[in-house]
Amino acid sequence: MASNKDSGGVVSLTTQSLNCGENDGLDVSRLQSGGSQSRWRRWAGFFWDTLDGDARERRYMQKLDTYLFSYICLGYFIKFLDQTNYSNAFVSGMQKDLALYGNERNLLNTYFNIGIIIGTIPSQMIQLRFVRPSIWIPTCEILWSSLVMAMAATKRIETMYVLRFLVGLLEACAFPGYAALLGGWYGPKQLSKRMAIFEQTSAIASMFSGYLQAALYTGMNGKLGLAGWRWLFIFDGVISLPIAAWGLWAIPDLPHTTRAFYWKSGDKEYGIKRIEALGQRPPQRLTLKAIKKVYTNWRLWAFILPYTMVAQAGSGTNYFNLWLAAVGYSVVNTNILPTAGSALSIVSAFTFGIIADATGQRLPAIITVELLVMMGNILLSVWYLPKGAILFANYIAYIGAAAQPIVIAWGNELNRADPNLKQLLVATGNIFTYCFSSWLPLALFPTNEAPKYAYGYQVLILFGGLAIIGCALLQILHRKYDSHDKLTPQGCDGSTQDGE
Repeated sequence: MASNKDSGGVVSLTTQSLNCGENDGLDVSRLQSGGSQSRWRRWAGFFWDTLDGDARERRYMQKLDTYLFSYICLGYFIKFLDQTNYSNAFVSGMQKDLALYGNERNLLNTYFNIGIIIGTIPSQMIQLRFVRPSIWIPTCEILWSSLVMAMAATKRIETMYVLRFLVGLLEACAFPGYAALLGGWYGPKQLSKRMAIFEQTSAIASMFSGYLQAALYTGMNGKLGLAGWRWLFIFDGVISLPIAAWGLWAIPDLPHTTRAFYWKSGDKEYGIKRIEALGQRPPQRLTLKAIKKVYTNWRLWAFILPYTMVAQAGSGTNYFNLWLAAVGYSVVNTNILPTAGSALSIVSAFTFGIIADATGQRLPAIITVELLVMMGNILLSVWYLPKGAILFANYIAYIGAAAQPIVIAWGNELNRADPNLKQLLVATGNIFTYCFSSWLPLALFPTNEAPKYAYGYQVLILFGGLAIIGCALLQILHRKYDSHDKLTPQGCDGSTQDGE
C-alpha cells in the first residue's frame, strides 16, 4: 500500500493504490451502500446507515457519530441559541425596557451579521494553517458564550450592538467549520441526512429558546431584580459553556491529522483509507496561490448561487413571531407557536435528507422543497386571508430548512477531491448569505411595518425561483465538466471515474 507523510505530519494513503488491490480488505463499494443480506438491516439502513453495511465500517461510523457528530449537533445548538435569543427577548420585555420602537431589532441582526461576514474567511484560514479545529472552535465558543451572558447586564442598545457584533465575529468559525468537519469524515451516502440533522439543531434551539423564554417570563421575571428576558441570556450562557469545553476532546480534526483519544489501534489508518477511497485528498497547506485557485474556480461560484438562494427563500420565518404579537397572541403563545414550525422543519429536513442520500437525487428533492416554500410566500404576499391561512403559510415556509443541507452535502460530494475548496465552500457561501441578511431585513422587512410588508414576501418568491435555477445549473455544469476534470480520482488503468 502506497503512503506518504508530508512535513506537516499529514499522512496520505494514495487513492489509486487503495483502488488497485492494496486496500487490506477495504471494499469501497460497501462504503457507498449496504452490504448486509438481512432484509431488516437493509430496511433500517435506509433510515440510518450504521444499521446496515460492512461491520468494520459500522463500528467506525458509530464511534464517529458518538463523538464528532453528537458534539457538532450540540455545538450548533448553542451557536444558534446564542445567535437568535435576542428575538425571543425582544418580544418578552426587552423592547419596552430599552425603548426599542424603531428599527433596532433589525440592527441587532445586522451588527451580528457584520461580525460573521468579517470573521468567516479568516477563521477558516486559521483552521487550515495555524490552529487545529479541535482547539480553535471550542475556544471561540467559550468566548462568545461569555459575551452572551454579558448581554443580561446591558442598559443601552448601543452596548447590545457591540456585543452582538463580537458574538458574530466569534461565531463565524462555527457553521462552516462544522460543515467542513462533517464533509471531511462522511461519504456521499452518509452526509445529507447528517447535514440535515446538524442544521436542524438550529430549529431545536429555536424551540428550546421559545420554551425557555416562556418559562423564564412566568417563573423568573423580577427575580434578583432582573427581567425575564435578561435571565434568558444568562441561562443560554450557562448551557453553552460546558458543551464548548467538551469540544476540546470531541473534535477529531480531519482523518489525515487526527489526534483524537478515542481512535484505537488501526482506526486512524482505516479512516485515511476509507476517505481517500471515496476520492478525498489530504489537507493541503494554504498559500496565496491556493487561495487564488479556490476563488477563480467556477465550481465555487456554481455552488454559491443555490446555497445563498435556498437560505434567503425561507427567511420569512424570522418574522412569524412579529405577526403573532401584532394580532394579539400572548407573550407565551408568541414564543411557543413558532416552535411547531421548528418541529416541521426538523421532520422535513430529515425526511428529504434520507431520500437524497438513499436515491442520490439531490435536484428533485431541492425543487420539491422550494416549490412548497414558494407556495407559502405566495400566500403571504396575498396577505388578506383568514388567520388560519396566514398560519398555514408561515408554517409551510419552515419546510425550506430541508434544502440547504442537501445543497451542502451535494457541494461536498462534487468537490471532494479539492480539500481547500471544500474547506472554503460553505465559508464563502456563508458570507454571501449573511451579506444578504445584513440589508434584506432593513429594506424588505422593516420592523415598523410589521406584520404586513410591501415587497418582502414577493422578493422571497423570486429567491425560490433563483434557487431552483441555481441547482439545475450546478448539476448541468458538473455533468458537463466532471468527466474530464483532472481532480477526478483515477482507476487502476489510469482512466478517470465519473465525479457524480
